[in-house]
Amino acid sequence: MKKLFLVLSLCFTAALAAQEVTLKPFDPAAYVAIDSEGNENRTVKNLVYTYLIDNYKAISEKEILPPNGGGDCGFTQTFENGIVYTKRNCGDAALATGEVLTIANPNRESVLLWVEAVNKIFGDYGQNHWNFDLTEYRPTDNILGGFFTIKRDTDYTTVLVMSGC
Repeated sequence: MKKLFLVLSLCFTAALAAQEVTLKPFDPAAYVAIDSEGNENRTVKNLVYTYLIDNYKAISEKEILPPNGGGDCGFTQTFENGIVYTKRNCGDAALATGEVLTIANPNRESVLLWVEAVNKIFGDYGQNHWNFDLTEYRPTDNILGGFFTIKRDTDYTTVLVMSGC
């Protein structure tokens, strides 16, 4: 079943490859709750998934990932515009929030702006910086915060979002 889903997702992605996808802007303020004492709560479980549910229509059901020796391993789901979301809870990913966003033929600048906006949820205090080829956005001094890795392939880009908080 997983192989069938992957093949269908790739076919769908290839069909959209001719169209450049611009990610809808991420508004950090929409994901910050204020408690009764006026303090900000920036803890959002599955931040990327919440953003997708708020901004895109799901075109598949959640497909549970097979367990990796123990309990829940996460899920994957396809959204409109050639976007596939995967939440991984397996192995060492349990130490951090690992969310993967795969986008068919994305507009590169919209991805970079999206990453910088999402980072504000993790308490961006100017510690995150891009590496030389704009494939990693992370704290420079091994401090806690958001970690982003962008991998470009021919017809799609994968963004890994991890929180070291």
